[in-house]
Amino acid sequence: MRLRTFPRDLTVLVATVIAPGMLCAPASAQVQASRTVLAIQWGSESAPPTGRLDASIQKVLLSRTDLHVNYFAEYLESEEFPPETASIALRDYIHRKFEGRHIDVVITVASAALQFALRYREELFPGAPIVFLAVAVPQVVVDRTATGITGVLNDTPFAETLELALKLHPLAKRVFVVAQAPSVDGFDKRIQSALNRFSNRVELTYVKERTVPALLATVKTVPSQSLILYTRYSPDEPVPNIYPDEIARLIAQASPVPVYTVSDLYLGSGVVGGMMRAAEAAGTRVGEIAGRILDGTPPDQIPITAVATVPMFDWRAVKRWGVDQAKLPPESQILFRTPTVWESYGWYIGGTSVVVALQLMLIAGLLAQRGRRRRAEQVIRARESSLQKSYERIRLLAGRLINAQETARASIAQDLHDDICQRLAMVSTAIDRLGNLSGRIQDADTQRAFAALARDTRGTFESVRRLSHDLHPATLRVLGLVPAIKTHSAEVANRHNVQVTFTSEGDLQHMPDDIAVCFFRIAQESLRNGVVHGAAHRFTVSLARSGDDIEMTVTDDGKGFSLDALNVDTSGVGVISMEDRARAVGGSLYIASGTDRGTTIRIRAPLKPESRGSALNQSDQLNEIRT
Repeated sequence: MRLRTFPRDLTVLVATVIAPGMLCAPASAQVQASRTVLAIQWGSESAPPTGRLDASIQKVLLSRTDLHVNYFAEYLESEEFPPETASIALRDYIHRKFEGRHIDVVITVASAALQFALRYREELFPGAPIVFLAVAVPQVVVDRTATGITGVLNDTPFAETLELALKLHPLAKRVFVVAQAPSVDGFDKRIQSALNRFSNRVELTYVKERTVPALLATVKTVPSQSLILYTRYSPDEPVPNIYPDEIARLIAQASPVPVYTVSDLYLGSGVVGGMMRAAEAAGTRVGEIAGRILDGTPPDQIPITAVATVPMFDWRAVKRWGVDQAKLPPESQILFRTPTVWESYGWYIGGTSVVVALQLMLIAGLLAQRGRRRRAEQVIRARESSLQKSYERIRLLAGRLINAQETARASIAQDLHDDICQRLAMVSTAIDRLGNLSGRIQDADTQRAFAALARDTRGTFESVRRLSHDLHPATLRVLGLVPAIKTHSAEVANRHNVQVTFTSEGDLQHMPDDIAVCFFRIAQESLRNGVVHGAAHRFTVSLARSGDDIEMTVTDDGKGFSLDALNVDTSGVGVISMEDRARAVGGSLYIASGTDRGTTIRIRAPLKPESRGSALNQSDQLNEIRT
């Protein structure tokens, strides 16, 4: 394809406009450069120390704001798998995974990982600088047969830890060393070389058991005036999902003597402590060196340094074995320490003392106020008595108001029954008589008109009679509460085609008028609400007497209602009227209703007038709702 050519002037103009931006691009790219760091761990990803080292390295590298670092961690796991198989598998995996990606720095954790990186360096990441974390300086660095390598020494302080343990336990005569790692070349030789100088001070016994149960059985038989030095233990028969820190916990639980260790990973498992190089400190130092290399510092110009050892102890184990705290090194780090009362609450104790002193100074002033307070209490009690009397007066007035209402209803009912009903009955009789007359009045149309008039007149009569009964039923006044409610229940059943079941229990013959009226009106209102608002089909009305109390329950199977919503809606006059009636006779009203769950209304009141005052005080809450 032939490219189009631009005029010379246009080319110059474009170069003039975009050249400044191109000159600035390298600086911007440098700030936002993306670098790749590959960490090769010797152990598995699930091993406890692996995660702590990874986290420390990442914390340093990923906190850089001027450099975008892509951090990857891979795991050799040559202790869990055959070394050659693990090496080849990881080589192939890294080759395929990072194909086409430039690796800027390689971090190796442990000598096995460093040997892997040196073996496949040119194949996987040619020319990439290597930062190692190992117990000794690699031989290739000593011989200067490889370049671009620096790192951090993290040798295990076996001798330092045993020296510290013997200072804390000067009477110890034997030391049992638990140190077994078959997959680590030269591990036993290195430990024995470090501890040989103690052979003239104590008897050294190297525990070489093949299984964990055998190891624990040996630990349990360790004699007194002995110590256990635990470094790590890998059984000849691998146990799944068990790591050196878990072994440390089992040894500490089974041991009858103090256990010292060389790794902070084991602190908290029951060991006393020892001289340690913290994993976080090692990871931080490795991350800092990798960061310097990413900034452009050649690895050969960065000296190889060692992680400082720090005496670290578990306070709980120190207390358990009675270690003299004065003998602990001044720079010791004490973990899991329980602070003393003064350390925990010193500020509170001091502050409390100051407050108490101030309170003592104020007591004199408070005593002076005591007299005025007593007089104020007398005034309050007098006002409370006045309020109580006012409340009683209001309650009596409410009762009188309801009684007056009932009296008015009775009067209206009597007038309707004795006057209007009689007149309408006479009219109906006269109309019936006219229908039997001969002549033109016997005409079919006239007869139909007369029949309709008679039917309407009888309907008016029945309506007026029913109104009279609703206002004040004669049954309630003449026969009492039970017949009145029973009759009204039958009328509601016939009038609205519903099922109403009425039951009564106990002596209900002699009933105070105000109680009878109250219970009848509440039953009347409950049935009406269930039919009109609840669309109920079945009702149950029960009336019972228990000692000097009378109780009535009305239930229906209607759609129910929400009392909270009813309190917001001021149209719920019926419920309010029932509450007022119950309160007026010193009773308590209980309402339980829920959507599509029906409604239950229960009223309980004392029959004796002298009991109504106390009953009223005990019924502060007249309504409940359960959904």
